[in-house]
Amino acid sequence: MKLREHEAKQLLRKHGIETPSTELEEGKEYVVKAQILANNRKEMEAIKFAAGPEEAEVIKKELLGAEFDGQEAEEALIEEKIDFEEEYYVSFMYSTDSRTPVMIFSKEGGTGIEDREASQLVLEDDSQFRFRRFLKEQGFEGKEIIKLGITLQKLFQAFLEEDARLLEINPLAKTSEGYVALDAMMDLEDDASYRHSRDFPERNAEGGEKTERERRAEKIDKNDHRGVAGKYTELDGDIGMMLAGGGASLTNMDALIQYGGKPANYTEYGGNPPTEKVYKLSKVIMSKEIRGLWHVGGTANNTDVERTMDGFIQALREEKPDYPIVVRRDGPHADEAFDKLREVREELDLDMKLFRNDKPMTESAKDLMQMIQERGESQ
Repeated sequence: MKLREHEAKQLLRKHGIETPSTELEEGKEYVVKAQILANNRKEMEAIKFAAGPEEAEVIKKELLGAEFDGQEAEEALIEEKIDFEEEYYVSFMYSTDSRTPVMIFSKEGGTGIEDREASQLVLEDDSQFRFRRFLKEQGFEGKEIIKLGITLQKLFQAFLEEDARLLEINPLAKTSEGYVALDAMMDLEDDASYRHSRDFPERNAEGGEKTERERRAEKIDKNDHRGVAGKYTELDGDIGMMLAGGGASLTNMDALIQYGGKPANYTEYGGNPPTEKVYKLSKVIMSKEIRGLWHVGGTANNTDVERTMDGFIQALREEKPDYPIVVRRDGPHADEAFDKLREVREELDLDMKLFRNDKPMTESAKDLMQMIQERGESQ
């Protein structure tokens, strides 16, 4: 789950990381920030500066309810404007190459970090010596190696102890008194939420609060480790997608968009989930008002196609959809599965086309969009 800046800073303060004061006092300047999930808030004027507390409150009211990059600002953060000597970029994440946490560090923080030189440190533990040696290699000297090393170690401990997938501080400012996290971004691991007592609102992958369908889907995998069927993100389109995992799901979604479709959701199932799980996921997808449904996946190796299709077919019998449907799937027990699909198609008089692995997955998106277009022309 992605946290907004003020939420990330709340967790950082637990680990001894300094953040700007939010107390309002006369004679001080302030920064007012719309709390949205975006990297370029300053460029989109979601961050503004105030000469005093009264002006800061006025700006806050202007930002609340405003839309930036498709997101409505429901909250705004007022912080004291900090004078600093240097600004650094630091982030922690997991590397798919080393399969360990890594730190990305740049001596130049702030906007435009994507175009600046950065160094990587593979982290096998939170040894203070490891951070000090890294900083020395970066050209730092004397007491700064110790002081900055301690700050980096605290940030890494926060990353580990809060079960984060990403922690980004940009910038980490060097002041006369120490180091201050002027901005922070944090992405928490949803599967580790049971280890923490937090009151942050649940959010989807897009950063918005989870919809009722997303919450229903999330419960599918809870307390049941057999396969995966509860990863569901609701989107703004009207074409339901039931994507069987295997690495091609994003490619398939891109193909649907290329052929003119607008996805109503993104989801994957895989790992040989039981019939009940696929049934529940199918019900979630079909509960939204859609113009078509695309059930697509590659040739399965370790998934019983009949078992999973039984769940899909059960949902079809209950929902009796009147929109076009395309199914493209293959793998173990696919013959039996497609016999059942043909049976339910005839039973419910469904507008449904069925394809095996002789039809490329992405091309089946074109078939669905043609069916929807023909349906619209005939009405």
